[in-house]
Amino acid sequence: MTTEGESINNEIREKIMELEEQHDVSLSTIQKILLTIEGQIVTILDVLYGNVKLFIIDQCMIKADKQTAEKLDVSEGDEIDLREVIVHKKGHPLVYAKSYIPKDRCSDRVIDELFKEESTTSRIMLAHEIETTRKIKEISIEKPTALLRELFNTTEDMLSREYVMIHKKKVVIWTKELYPLSHFKE
Repeated sequence: MTTEGESINNEIREKIMELEEQHDVSLSTIQKILLTIEGQIVTILDVLYGNVKLFIIDQCMIKADKQTAEKLDVSEGDEIDLREVIVHKKGHPLVYAKSYIPKDRCSDRVIDELFKEESTTSRIMLAHEIETTRKIKEISIEKPTALLRELFNTTEDMLSREYVMIHKKKVVIWTKELYPLSHFKE
C-alpha cells in the first residue's frame, strides 16, 4: 500500500470542519453529502427516503435588487423569477429551497415550465438539455426565519448551502437550501 502522495486540498471539507468546531456539532455523513453534492439533492433524498415530492410555496417575477443582482451577475432592475419550494415526504418537510432565475437567461418555455410544474429547477434544465455546472458558494449554520420556523415547526438552527448553476459562463440559477440541524442524522 502506498502512503506517499500529495494531500488533496478541499476547501469545502475544511469549511465543514470549521462549522462543526464553531457550532460544537458533529454533522452526519448524509448531512455532509447534502451540503457538498454538486448534483441534485432531490435525487439523493429520493434514494434515501423514497418518493419525495416538491411543493411550490411561492413563485413570482421580481426586479433584482442590489444583493440579488450581485448573486446573479445581472443589472439591478432585471426581471428575476423568485421560486420557493419545499421538498417533502408525505407532507413531512425535508428541505426548503429558494431560487433566483434571471428571466433573460432562460427561454420562455423554461420560465413557463418553472411556473407550471412542481419539478426541480435542475430537472427542468435537464429536460431542455441545458447543460449546467454547479458551484457551491457558501455552506453555513444559521437561525431560521419565521417562514422556516413555521414550515419545519422548530426554532432550531438550520444547515444551509448556497450554490449557482452556470451555463455558458453565466449564472442561470442561484439557490439556497436549508433544513433543520436535526434532519438527516442517521
